[in-house]
Amino acid sequence: MSILDNEQQKAAAAAVEGGLLPEGEYLCHITAVEPWKQGDSLLWKFAPDSGEREVWAWTPLKAAGIWRTKERFAALGVALDAGEEAFVGMPVRITVEHGEYNGEPKVVVTGVERVAGDFVSEAKRVVGATEEDTDIPF
Repeated sequence: MSILDNEQQKAAAAAVEGGLLPEGEYLCHITAVEPWKQGDSLLWKFAPDSGEREVWAWTPLKAAGIWRTKERFAALGVALDAGEEAFVGMPVRITVEHGEYNGEPKVVVTGVERVAGDFVSEAKRVVGATEEDTDIPF
C-alpha cells in the first residue's frame, strides 16, 4: 500500500524542485514596482496570468547597474520619470530561467517585454472604471 494517496501522488509528480516556477515564458501583469528595502534596487512583481504564484525580479539603482533599470523602462515604453501607476496592471511577457543565490536554486527573470493587451480593459483599469460605468467614451 502506498504511503501517498492518489491526490498526493499527483501533486508530488507535478512538483518542481524547490517549488520553482518552471523555466519558460509567461504572460503576466505587473502588480508592483517599488524601491527595495535597502534602496539600491527596484523590486518588480509579476502575476502570471496562468495562476502560478507571483514572481519577483530586481533591477539596480546604483551607478554600476542602473543601465539595466533604464533598459527595463525603455522595453516597457515608459519614461524614466514615471511613477508606479504607469506599470501596475501592464500586460507583459517574462522569460524565467533557474539560477542560484547563496547556493540555493532560484527563479531568475531574464527578460521582460510589453505585450498588447485588451485596450478597453487597460483603459478602464487606468481610469478606475467598473463594468457598471456607462459614461466611458469607449
